[in-house]
Amino acid sequence: MAKFTIFDLTSEKLYELFPVAQEDIQLSLYVSLFSGTMGGIVAAVVSNPADSTISEMKKAKSDLGPLQTAKNLLEKDGISSLFTGLYLRMFFYSLMVSIQFFLYDFVKYLLGIGTDDLKLYLDVLGGALTEGGGPI
Repeated sequence: MAKFTIFDLTSEKLYELFPVAQEDIQLSLYVSLFSGTMGGIVAAVVSNPADSTISEMKKAKSDLGPLQTAKNLLEKDGISSLFTGLYLRMFFYSLMVSIQFFLYDFVKYLLGIGTDDLKLYLDVLGGALTEGGGPI
């Protein structure tokens, strides 16, 4: 959720600052790369405490639950224990997420699908599901 939120907010802000990027495919792909990088960094920061806790649970091979394991980590090494390996995770997450969003936007471009097209499709689909007795 964090990566999508930050991606959207960053993209929105960049398009406000550089409106020409919406018209130029190359610039819009740069916006996707940069916004994806920011989304990946935030996703890494948000998920690192849980990842550190799970890693510790696997290492300890005990019957402690995640809350008790996190508490033990905090008591033993402080808050920094929840952010062990953060810089490496930030690098890899930002790389993966930026490539994902770049490819997503590139495929949309190849298929000639714009953001307005997706919004229209989702609006129609949502209306059909609510009126036609679908799963919603």
